[in-house]
Amino acid sequence: IRHFLVHAVARTGGHLGPNLGVVELTIALHRIFDSPADRILWDTGHQSYVHKLLTGRQDFSKLRGKGGLSGYPSREESEHDVIENSHASTV
Repeated sequence: IRHFLVHAVARTGGHLGPNLGVVELTIALHRIFDSPADRILWDTGHQSYVHKLLTGRQDFSKLRGKGGLSGYPSREESEHDVIENSHASTV
């Protein structure tokens, strides 16, 4: 996952560091909880790339670009994204 993120973000730009820091956490959350039945909320949305990968959104070729994946959680993109946020906290 880290290798994928490094190469994808190198091509498109995006939030690399925050996502590299939550790889194990995100895998653990998805192993324990049953998303989307169990809601997983991201305090800051720029840490959601691994979550996107684990919920079936692997096409990062247009990340943050027109017609591509959002750099943040997006309810339009997936039922696994239950709130929309960016750099600011959700509460």
